[in-house]
Amino acid sequence: MSDTVAKLGAIAAFWIAVGLIQTFNWGSGIPKAIVMVAVLAAAPLILAAARRSPPLTLGFKRGTDIAFWIALALSLVYFVARVIAPHIIDIGTTTLEAGKALLQGLNPYALPIDTGPESAGFTGYKYLPMMIVDYLPLGAPFAARGVLITNLLMLLACLWLMQRIAGTMLAPLLLVMLPLLSEQIFAKGATDLAAVLPLLAALALIGRSSFWCGIGVGLSLATKLLPGAAMLPALIPAERRLAFVAGVIVGALPILPFVLLRPPAFWDNIVRFNLTRLPDSTSWLQAMPPNMAMVAHLVFAAAMLAAAIYVWRRNPPVISRAALAAVLGLAAILAGPGAHHNYQLWWLPFYALALALALAPARRLGYISAADIAARDA
Repeated sequence: MSDTVAKLGAIAAFWIAVGLIQTFNWGSGIPKAIVMVAVLAAAPLILAAARRSPPLTLGFKRGTDIAFWIALALSLVYFVARVIAPHIIDIGTTTLEAGKALLQGLNPYALPIDTGPESAGFTGYKYLPMMIVDYLPLGAPFAARGVLITNLLMLLACLWLMQRIAGTMLAPLLLVMLPLLSEQIFAKGATDLAAVLPLLAALALIGRSSFWCGIGVGLSLATKLLPGAAMLPALIPAERRLAFVAGVIVGALPILPFVLLRPPAFWDNIVRFNLTRLPDSTSWLQAMPPNMAMVAHLVFAAAMLAAAIYVWRRNPPVISRAALAAVLGLAAILAGPGAHHNYQLWWLPFYALALALALAPARRLGYISAADIAARDA
């Protein structure tokens, strides 16, 4: 009983922490950063707890299964309520406009698609080509509703991958139970799951195919530079690393035509825009001296390098890779000019995976490696 109470307490703590991150929004950059750092600092504790976590009990498994289907049903109800009369923000509307431009044979990076106050004079499309491709099939005929329907399909795919990786329904439950998730993908029309889904697929493919693992990372990069660029170190396979690199290059190839078509327009809207953005009030950096941003960037770069060396030399199990990906995602947000709600979708699925594997280990030691997954599914 005490073990079950402890597990429920950990789940509640995760829910509360994400709720606080959602509560601290504009004008609350420092308290939001404090909660995010606390969540980041808890990742090693999760890995330590996994080593001594007892096997999953049948009662706990049944409870999480039931809770998942209830949470998913509530999320679907919220989706239906929102898809009837959608009101999506600029993340989705600019993606729809970029899709229209692409269908007309125009370059979305050279058109005045993003003219809002945050565009800082760079008015082209701000995401990468696969984002347009992902939302074009349903966005073209159904407009804003197509964005929400695509988000629903991506959410279901993410939940399925999380269940496959973790071996239990606890991992998808930990994600779908979060109000922030439904708010972002169904109320706001945030498109970040399009970049997260290929990374989850890459995590699932580690130990099976280095090339296809790389394809997942490359497709994420071809959708949105972050979180893929930040989480890449956590997804380096132990074998056939050249095949992994080849996969990343092949997956990222959709970027190439737009780079070659009009390099200045692509560079301005994808690179210069992000390099010149000033911290807004969702970031703790707004209240700091300007040189603090450079310090944060250097710390983040050092964290990425350390993560790459660790993964390269140690080949950690899936739980450690998921936790590391979540930590790198959190670190990328903390080092960036904004900590917007949609950015939290980058790390939440991976943190949920790590926590689920710690609380409901497939084996007594709490680890489930890529080789374990391959053997289980053989």
